Amino acid sequence: MTLGQLLENVPVSKMFQTTFGAMAVTHDVEIAGIQYNSAKIQRGEMFVALRGSKTDGHQYVTDAISRGATAVVMEDDDAVPDSYFMHTGVVKIVVSSSRRALAKLAAAWYQYPAKSMQLIGVTGTNGKTTTAYLIRHLLQQSKRYPLVGLIGTIETIVGTEQVPATHTTPESLELHEHLLKMKNVGCSAVVMEVSSHALHQQRVFGLDFDEAVFTNLTQDHLDYHLTMDEYFGAKKSLFDTLSTGAIAVTNADDPWGSKIVRDCTARRMTYGLSPGADVQADAVALAMSGTTYSVKTPTATYAINTPLVGRFNISNALGATAVCLSIGINGTEIQEGLRSFTAAPGRFERLDSSKGWCAVIDYAHTPDALEKCLATIGEVMPLENRGRIITVFGAGGDRDKGKRPLMGYIAEEKSDIVIVTSDNPRTEDPNAIIRNICAQLRRPEKVVCEPDRAAAIQQACAMACPGDVVLIAGKGHEEYQVIGTEKRHFSDKETVQHYL
Repeated sequence: MTLGQLLENVPVSKMFQTTFGAMAVTHDVEIAGIQYNSAKIQRGEMFVALRGSKTDGHQYVTDAISRGATAVVMEDDDAVPDSYFMHTGVVKIVVSSSRRALAKLAAAWYQYPAKSMQLIGVTGTNGKTTTAYLIRHLLQQSKRYPLVGLIGTIETIVGTEQVPATHTTPESLELHEHLLKMKNVGCSAVVMEVSSHALHQQRVFGLDFDEAVFTNLTQDHLDYHLTMDEYFGAKKSLFDTLSTGAIAVTNADDPWGSKIVRDCTARRMTYGLSPGADVQADAVALAMSGTTYSVKTPTATYAINTPLVGRFNISNALGATAVCLSIGINGTEIQEGLRSFTAAPGRFERLDSSKGWCAVIDYAHTPDALEKCLATIGEVMPLENRGRIITVFGAGGDRDKGKRPLMGYIAEEKSDIVIVTSDNPRTEDPNAIIRNICAQLRRPEKVVCEPDRAAAIQQACAMACPGDVVLIAGKGHEEYQVIGTEKRHFSDKETVQHYL
């Protein structure tokens, strides 16, 4: 692809084309590829210098050129002088935002694959993964969308291929590559978890979402966004950019739900247990084996029976139902789809012991998610011969420290026994993280501290009696633990299975 073709929709504030005093016809230069990591540059490729929270790609411009870059896109004109580009014969392209430019360049490079597919985005603090899996399942079960792609926290699904995820929403270059693969295998729709980081970093810039779903907003990622208003603003940007022909689906039960669509010009649809929601749940019956409820829509009422457990999963199912109704899936198809959906990996995943107790593996790693998970267990446990709730959890290192004591307080209030352990400690001292979690505990006699996560899980399982529920929260589907800068294989589920 030529440089001119790539830059067709990219606003350029300056292009330096001079080589040893002569003007070069750079628009016809063939570009062999695009990279934002200078170490990956091959001869003839374009390098896009991105500013990150830990490093600045402008520091690697000369490295990219030394490796054979033909063109460089940058937002800081002063980072590398024009004279350097003149002597190397490399095209210097200055833009107002390198991240927005990368998103536009990636879309052009992969021939705008999103334009030929229904694009559904799901954002919020909790529930994104289950809601996204539910939407994909319901669409495929309806037979109207026989092949639906998925991009999310756990994995990217392209046809029958499953690729483990490294980010909830990939960088725009990888994102458009996934979208092209989905288009090529015949996907007619894509469901995408859209994280606040991705929105703030412009990874989905330029994508025209047909539907966007808001699940909820609670404290998380304040190490990055600093305030709840900034965190909310990142989420809201997804809805602010929806076209008038798109559909905004929002949670009527969440206090941020109405605010997030305040400036949205798309058609709106609400869901929730609140009276007046367009898609509303009623007559709820909860059990450890599943949930039944009635769902009222603008046109009809349907009885729902699903293996999903808990009120938070009713909310996830309602969000998915609203999306599917909005694009023409009928209530009977949704009924059947919800009946056959079990759970997303690592989301309230149950493992039963032959001794009469069970373990629940859940990704809950925020105060709100942990509280909802524990509340759900408390609601579905039988009143007779009621067992104990034993909770094992930790908190990630090098991340939002403010949520740690909140999670400790919630675990103490809603559990009979708490074992505080490591999550992904990263470069922090695991014992220091545990001390943060325990800082505001009022009944320390209920709490055991064990920094070794495998030992903590084994200890919880060993003390479980018939009727008890062991909640292992925080890591869910993850099959690794980050200690220092090393990523080691570790799975909560495997640890429980090994014990059993």
